[in-house]
Amino acid sequence: MSRPSRLDVFYGDELVGSLHDASPLSFEYAPAWLVRATPMTIANIGFGPGCNDSAAVHAYFENLLPEGELRAYIAEQNQASTLFSMLLAVAGDTAGAFLILPEGEQPAPPVYEATSWAAIAGLLGKNPAAAVDIQGTDARISLAGAQDKVSLAMFDDGVPRLPRGTAPSTHILKPDIRRLGKVWHSAVNETVLMRTAAHCGLPTAEVFYEPYTQACLVRRFDRTLRPDGTLARLVQYDLCQLAGTLSDRKYEKEGGPGIEACAEMIRRYSTQPAVDLRNFVCWIFFNLYTGNNDSHAKNLSLYWQPGGTVTLTPFYDLMSTRVYPGLARDFALSVGGEFRPGALTRSHVEAMAGQLRMRPAFLLRQAAEMAERIPEALDAALQAIVPVVPPGGKDLATKLRAFVLSTTRRTAVRLAGPP
Repeated sequence: MSRPSRLDVFYGDELVGSLHDASPLSFEYAPAWLVRATPMTIANIGFGPGCNDSAAVHAYFENLLPEGELRAYIAEQNQASTLFSMLLAVAGDTAGAFLILPEGEQPAPPVYEATSWAAIAGLLGKNPAAAVDIQGTDARISLAGAQDKVSLAMFDDGVPRLPRGTAPSTHILKPDIRRLGKVWHSAVNETVLMRTAAHCGLPTAEVFYEPYTQACLVRRFDRTLRPDGTLARLVQYDLCQLAGTLSDRKYEKEGGPGIEACAEMIRRYSTQPAVDLRNFVCWIFFNLYTGNNDSHAKNLSLYWQPGGTVTLTPFYDLMSTRVYPGLARDFALSVGGEFRPGALTRSHVEAMAGQLRMRPAFLLRQAAEMAERIPEALDAALQAIVPVVPPGGKDLATKLRAFVLSTTRRTAVRLAGPP
């Protein structure tokens, strides 16, 4: 069978356009799609109908791919060295609303294979999570990020199911990170931090700790259940896609969007910019207090909800990286010109206020209120999660609690101090 030279992009059953295997990569909208009424140009596919900017096309699609060693694994398994070849290898159900299929294929009714947590745990014990997703001739992996993930579907009966072909998933299973020896029980870490953020009042993806697989189970917010029981995909773009930034430049130090650029994108696209900007600011302080130095622009997204509203998605990928030795000590974003969390002072918050076009007193108040919420929120998260985690996870939880409380207390004092 010959290798396709085109990938078709669908929104539901509608053809949006085609991606061509060219250098540079090119995308062409379907004529019928262009006459379709859309609330905003951006609701097309990250670039306007008349866009010939190959860099924007490249950045949008490249950010759909997994990153790091997971990308290398898929490239090796599929002998894929170009972006088009990688997209062909992972084509299917992507983050957000669009399906990517080889030319000639059409969206098919969803098919799921019922399994069990014990069976998934057995597979994860023998293979990386990527192998679970791509096993079989009609299963494809298309979840972006540097961490292994398993796409799952769970409905009212609570039975985990593996989506096959282009079937949409409802949950993402994130097992412990294996490739970094100093990072232990990352699933406990992420589950605790995500639950803590939710208790702090931040809009956060719903998560559970799944004990059989020792993984963090995340409910997808870019999928919604229709009245007939089928799943709808919501249009979603991370801020690197909106900025036209490749995933290997996601950190501000490498040219990725900084705090000011992220805020401007929120102002430009959100239908509730005041609410989203406040949540964005609170997200920054939460990450500083909990030691999440991996809080880059790719971990922020906007989505188009039913009814036409555009908002920041619930926050995701919250994990304390500083609790582990040997990981990056600098914050992913510059706060008032400073990347070092331990060097941040009130003057940096005031400088950030100028970048964001906000009143310094407002930011200082958000910083103080977040610091006050964290201890109680953290204990509530730990109380719910610790009873179901293994002994090593309990040790991590104890260390995490001490670290977060200490970091929050010391950082809050510096941010509230004299300029």
